[in-house]
Amino acid sequence: MLPQRVAPIAGETLNSYLARIAQANHLTVTEVLAVLPTWFSTKTNNLDDRAQHHMLAPAATQALHELARLTGTTPAGLAHALPAFGTDEGPVRATTACHQCTARLGIRQPVPVHLPVHHKVCTRHGIWLSDLGEPHLDLSICPEITTAQHRANRLLRRFTPQQLTLAHQTAVETVPPWPDSPAAVPHHWRYRRLALQTHNHQRGIPTDLDAHAHASIYPDAIELAAAALAKHPHHPARSIGEDSPHLRTATPAGHGHFATQDSSPQVKATASGTAR
Repeated sequence: MLPQRVAPIAGETLNSYLARIAQANHLTVTEVLAVLPTWFSTKTNNLDDRAQHHMLAPAATQALHELARLTGTTPAGLAHALPAFGTDEGPVRATTACHQCTARLGIRQPVPVHLPVHHKVCTRHGIWLSDLGEPHLDLSICPEITTAQHRANRLLRRFTPQQLTLAHQTAVETVPPWPDSPAAVPHHWRYRRLALQTHNHQRGIPTDLDAHAHASIYPDAIELAAAALAKHPHHPARSIGEDSPHLRTATPAGHGHFATQDSSPQVKATASGTAR
């Protein structure tokens, strides 16, 4: 067992975890790999942590227990946190762990993770978890975005991640470019985007990032997704969503397209005239 225990971060890549183990114990990654089964050397050469090659799968359980023994953690904890060991929670996306969560653990560098596609916000700290390579956004100026993540989490009690993902992608295409009612403007995504850009620019974050748009449209898209899921024949509408001005002002599919983090290339199209 290594003298310095290192807890894994949920969704963390294997390469990142091994690098943190090495750093904490003043070793190189090569030295850490030397005391682990060859499964790890092979696995770390594959950029897709979730790929389960038929030649590696039979040795995964032994590798898991060896890593748990070396790090002083539990196999169950490692298996739950590290996608490399085959935990399947539906579609995922590459991002970095909430920087405030990792800072509480004394970790200063970004931690690459694979999170479920529907996990957009760290609700503990109100942080938008942007796509890999983009800085996180502080959502304190727009708390309704964090509220939308809570709502998405509640929908997952009744629907699968795949259902929620599809409903969200579909909803993105029907979010109105501008609300019919002037009273709805302060809560509309264009107003929200400008607020996010201004607030985060004060933190040194550029205003032209896609993350601003993704975050600003999120509450509207989740609202529409909830309404669509409520119509599912196995889940009565009374158990899901409420009536909403946004739902009544939705435009037909094919209008007001907007790119999201989990959109396909065919869906990614930037709305014209967005706030800059």
